[in-house]
Amino acid sequence: MNLFHFFRKPASLVLVFVLTVVTQIATAEEPSEIRGDPAAIADAAAMVEKMGGAAIWRDLEQVHFVHEWDFVNRPDRYLENEILDLTGPRSYVTMDSEIYSRTRAYSPEHGRWSILNGEFKKDTAEALANSLERAPYSIYRLARAIARGDSELEIRYGAIEGIPGPPALEFIGADGVAHGWILLNTRKEPIIWATTQYIYVLGPLKRFGNLLVPDWATTSNGLVRYEMVSLTGSNKRPDLSLFARPANTEGN
Repeated sequence: MNLFHFFRKPASLVLVFVLTVVTQIATAEEPSEIRGDPAAIADAAAMVEKMGGAAIWRDLEQVHFVHEWDFVNRPDRYLENEILDLTGPRSYVTMDSEIYSRTRAYSPEHGRWSILNGEFKKDTAEALANSLERAPYSIYRLARAIARGDSELEIRYGAIEGIPGPPALEFIGADGVAHGWILLNTRKEPIIWATTQYIYVLGPLKRFGNLLVPDWATTSNGLVRYEMVSLTGSNKRPDLSLFARPANTEGN
């Protein structure tokens, strides 16, 4: 368009043109919105601020953390390294002690598999389904979704089965059913995290770089505990080949 002839047009046409462009830009940049109870959504946003802030969590593509696990019925403690893809239901874990070695991975592309003390195993369809069902409700994936205002997320208040006390943040799946819960204290810090499969009581938030996450967690019956050794986040998505089973096991 010749700008000289454009600006000779009536001012009303110029104004309409400018307003149209501004509206289109605003619409393109308008963030999606979480669905649900406004008060519950506000509490979820406050939790993310306590955990380091939406500006940090919004851009994370993965987290890599190290836990030390302690089971009351085991003679050893083991170190767990986990790489968690925050963009989808994928996880890669190694677990090692002096008497124990296990690698486990799951993803929609490659299924779920493990190597226990050198022996490869393709896990059952049920085990994969359980992993994929609870994956979106990891506290780390939820923090990212909340920070991004994910319109697929629905949050309301609800009770954690078997846990008395005030209502928790309840995270609703596409099926309209709750699949995850986080109970906050009065400072909006997470103190209990639950899925349909697990309930963990959480320790106080501890800083790891720019992120603040629970320092430790224990199952609600107190028989299993982990301590956070380290945690780092990255704005680069993990390579999908990480979740593929080793080449020499493809026939199994």
